[in-house]
Amino acid sequence: MRKALDYLIALDDGHGIGTPGKRTPYIKSLGRQIRENEFNEAVTLYLKEELERCGFRTLLTAPTDYDTPLTMRTNLANSMGADILVSNHFNALDGEFDGPGKDPEGMSIHIYPGAKNGRKLAEHVAKYLKQGTKQKYRGIVEQNLHMTREFNRAAILVENGFMDNEREALLMINKEYQSECAREQAQGICDYFGIPYVLVDGKEPVKTVKPPRKEVKGEYVVSNVVGKRVESIYRGSEGLDFYRKPTFNNRYLAGNLKFGYGFPTIVRKLKVEGAYMYEVKNSHGYKYYLTAADEYVKVEGTKSKKVSQAKTTGNSKSSPNAIGEIKIVNVNSAVIIQDRPDRKLSKNIGTISKGKTIQVTGSVRGKNSSSGYWEVNFQGGLGYITGKFGEYHKIT
Repeated sequence: MRKALDYLIALDDGHGIGTPGKRTPYIKSLGRQIRENEFNEAVTLYLKEELERCGFRTLLTAPTDYDTPLTMRTNLANSMGADILVSNHFNALDGEFDGPGKDPEGMSIHIYPGAKNGRKLAEHVAKYLKQGTKQKYRGIVEQNLHMTREFNRAAILVENGFMDNEREALLMINKEYQSECAREQAQGICDYFGIPYVLVDGKEPVKTVKPPRKEVKGEYVVSNVVGKRVESIYRGSEGLDFYRKPTFNNRYLAGNLKFGYGFPTIVRKLKVEGAYMYEVKNSHGYKYYLTAADEYVKVEGTKSKKVSQAKTTGNSKSSPNAIGEIKIVNVNSAVIIQDRPDRKLSKNIGTISKGKTIQVTGSVRGKNSSSGYWEVNFQGGLGYITGKFGEYHKIT
């Protein structure tokens, strides 16, 4: 009989704290807007505590405060072999408060069309969410969303209310509602796996107490970077790896940092496996480890070296990996390949004809394109093609 420890649960908090547009209208009683990620992140961290108390292993797909690209989130969850994925969001319709009885309301659970295991997971979670704070239950919705489509196993995306309904918007910063949603989701997940839910004697969920970490096998390095911010200067499409433990072993991979993303605090510098790593903390105090090589990271107040397109995993290097290919469509003859994902500031570095295919390493939002951009392998480097001009296919 399998135990909770046998299962890895991928937890996804939708969007980043500064993602444009993902916020409520102005709320007079607060004197401000509420950003969607204020709720998404909080409920995800509560859910992490709930599940770990029940014995599950968890994986945060977006552990930083930035808007981690969707492809990076699902790639991480798939590569780590997560058994299910739960993504938390708060819905919106028109971005306006129209008044009681006029605004949209209620919660819904979204799955990929026809996903049997996704529906089974959604039904278990819905059973408990419907018993909580009185809200309209909008049902299980089949919808073609990246998070539920690209994850290999059962996945649900929970819309916990509407940001443009003032009554529900205020629930976003209500800690009791945040913890309630997490508790009900955890109960549904336990039911799905046939694992007993562990009660907290009627009290609010408490943080899981982790056993003391063993001393690192390696040399502690006295450094003047302690307390400073560190960010990735690696431009490869797959991002810069960071780990749950002081090692370059992919078994302990925690996530990836895109160029310019980072951690607010360096705790210390370590010598690990013949190379140097930074022990870092995110804004919630969770510790991670990443390379300290100044070809790949920059510490605030220091100068950085020019970085290549290869990324470090210890002392090894590799080229960007293709995840599929796109066929050029929706153009008369050819599409322009740009040097960056920004139509206004980019330079043209080539063209590709209609009907031709090109390998892609991922997709990014970029700027000045409502359809985003495909990141492609072009002449040994990276280029970008406006999203609407590419039709994606997996490489078979």
